[in-house]
Amino acid sequence: MRQVLLILFCIVVGSKAWGTPMPKSTARHFSQLLVQDADGQLKSINAFANGDAPLFAEYVFQHDGWRDLRIFPHGDHWYAATDVLPSSLDHEHQRYIQEVFPRMMKEIEAERWDVVDQYIDRLLQYQRQFGNTQQASSITAPLPVMLLLPLLFLLFLLSPLLQKAIGKKSC
Repeated sequence: MRQVLLILFCIVVGSKAWGTPMPKSTARHFSQLLVQDADGQLKSINAFANGDAPLFAEYVFQHDGWRDLRIFPHGDHWYAATDVLPSSLDHEHQRYIQEVFPRMMKEIEAERWDVVDQYIDRLLQYQRQFGNTQQASSITAPLPVMLLLPLLFLLFLLSPLLQKAIGKKSC
């Protein structure tokens, strides 16, 4: 458990590598994209990230999480940028799927958030045009992960002290 908390904390601390954090409006815009989960369900990225789209957006862009997100529809199937794409998918679509995130990453690194928003708009349009988005879920988690992470990390740091205090009382 401690290792998981430490890893999560490192991700949160390391996620501030950009000169300027991703604006919340851009993160909320990004959270409107749909993703197909492991069960084949379509969800908004906000629902997929359990209601913490800003943190998830930073994970996606700073830790290459975009490579595995199945956000590109083709018929009834959704693909990730690194999937082997079917030959029935024309060259233009294959190129878009493989290149959109690396190009968006360059804009994020340059902190051109208006251009990033334009990329997100195009992705939303792509999803509406080529995917069956009627079954998508936009349910959000009741308690954002960002509220839990500091509390869990604090408990992690204090657990040796608490164990010593409990041990002294029982003697």
